[in-house]
Amino acid sequence: QQRNILPKSDMGKGKKKSKSKQINKNTTNPKDLKELGNKAFLNKLYEEAITYYTKAIDNAADDDEDKHVYFSNRAAAYFEMKEYEKSLEDAAKSVEIKDDFAKAYIRKAQAERELLLGEESLTSSEKAIEIDPDNEHARELYEECKQEWDDDHTVEESNPHKQRFNRLETWLKEGGSKYEKLKIRFYNPIYRGVHAAKKIRAGEEILLIPKEQIITLEMAEESPIGAKMMYHNVKPKLLSPKHGFLATYILQERLKGEESPFHPFIDILPKTFENFPIFFTEEERAYLEGSPFLAQVLEKIEDIKTDYDLICSVVPEYSQFTLNEFSEIRMMVSSRIFGMNIDGKKTDGFVPMADMLNHKRPKQTSWTYSDEKHGFVIEALKDIGRNEQVYDSYGKKCNSRFFLNYGFIVENNDGNEVPLKIYYPESDDKKDMKKEMIGDLSDFKKFRVTDNFNEGSMHEFMSWMRFVEYDENITLLIDYQARAASQTPVNDSDSEDGYNDPNRGFKAKDLPPLSIRNEKKVLLRMKLEAAKVEAGYPTTYEEDLALLEANEGLTFNTRNALLMRSGEKKILKHLIETADIMLRYLDYGLTETRKQMKEDKLKKDQEVYIKKVIQPLIKMS
Repeated sequence: QQRNILPKSDMGKGKKKSKSKQINKNTTNPKDLKELGNKAFLNKLYEEAITYYTKAIDNAADDDEDKHVYFSNRAAAYFEMKEYEKSLEDAAKSVEIKDDFAKAYIRKAQAERELLLGEESLTSSEKAIEIDPDNEHARELYEECKQEWDDDHTVEESNPHKQRFNRLETWLKEGGSKYEKLKIRFYNPIYRGVHAAKKIRAGEEILLIPKEQIITLEMAEESPIGAKMMYHNVKPKLLSPKHGFLATYILQERLKGEESPFHPFIDILPKTFENFPIFFTEEERAYLEGSPFLAQVLEKIEDIKTDYDLICSVVPEYSQFTLNEFSEIRMMVSSRIFGMNIDGKKTDGFVPMADMLNHKRPKQTSWTYSDEKHGFVIEALKDIGRNEQVYDSYGKKCNSRFFLNYGFIVENNDGNEVPLKIYYPESDDKKDMKKEMIGDLSDFKKFRVTDNFNEGSMHEFMSWMRFVEYDENITLLIDYQARAASQTPVNDSDSEDGYNDPNRGFKAKDLPPLSIRNEKKVLLRMKLEAAKVEAGYPTTYEEDLALLEANEGLTFNTRNALLMRSGEKKILKHLIETADIMLRYLDYGLTETRKQMKEDKLKKDQEVYIKKVIQPLIKMS
């Protein structure tokens, strides 16, 4: 990040002044006007300083030996006012008058850097060092300019991929997009990110993409093939309608080549999709053996084929696009589109440039469509330093979602989950009564468990486990149901179990700890279910960590697959370990639990579980 390197020796520092000398503010003497300007500058009265420097320039004779200083000092004042073009103009005039004046070259380099003239700022700062090799200001500025230039030019301008992005930026700016403080930085010919070209302040708007440069779902529905799909009422029959229609639009526009109004954007879209698990080779897929995620991958492949076959059946010309082409663009759509409201209507679409921000939590930026500005807007939520990467947060998601839909893995992801399907025990002679009690006749429920028992999803999981494992006096559940029914009805239509019963008020996901015996059964069942999944992997969690540490022969895809399965195992391991610990604590007395908590190295969620579940149960017993 750039520091404010402004040499001040010619602003009056280091010079002996007569204490009795008073300069008349109405003077026309250029040197006196310069001193008045310096005094105003040092007091941060930059407009006043500019006024005095301007008067000094206007009153200076052609042979005034300090004329270059007047221009240089005014350049410094303009810089502080963030009027960088005027600052550059004055600095350039100063070196024109005196081409061996290092301070003017420094100011010229600073202004050029703020105007994003990277090569010019590098040349100017280098010239300052050439004139004054011992000038620390010049050397620091040169190093910053050099580092920035090198980072911005890892990939040559002649690289075809970079040239496509240059054409995209030209198209965006000519179309009215605004992102003066952002730049695309390539890390290698394939990977790149969006970085801050200048310092960004919290609350600052950093991107505006006008509506005319956004590809919306409505445009896809009105396209030639999209209109036929709408005519044949395909939309409600598709498993992923918005993805199917937007993929269809891109496929059609891609055929048009440069005739498409969106060609510069379509031309930069990915050409290969090997990092998405649905396109893994058999060898790569083998790394997912035993993982529940593999079933999601296979299901996604089948879902995409189902949608493709449906479209082809009603729109025969769709077969001009192969299943593989449809699959690739369909996955690309899921990884890049935004949901937004345009003119009061909810829609989805592609937003060029905005879709290039990589993911990071916590949120650094926020985005929305602004009807007032007629475009998609991104705003900074935090200060972002010059050259720092600018991120978008895709939200707290499990790696199964990131991997499946985006083709990447977040390491040390606290949003990881493992799917578990929990059935009623076959020996439960009360299960029909329980089903009637909650108005749900299914034999099981699906949960996505985590390694944090403090999360809401784990609260619901444990509540359901208590419900299905309860085999004691059923009147306890009936009594709980009656008490819940007397409470204010709550619409539960958006619950994970999909059941809406605003009258009864009883939900299996809200069941508190019932008894020590029941909680032991719950913990044993949880351990059993986790161990069953864990046993399906060909390797252990520890073996996976060793493979990742060694990193021998791993490709990008196989390493991500390892991270995926090891993340699942970490959760399963935590469930098993927690079950063992809590079963032990349930056999303690209250005093012993408190003593043991001080000795055991417990995780935070385990401590909370003991305090909120185990200790109250012990008190009840």
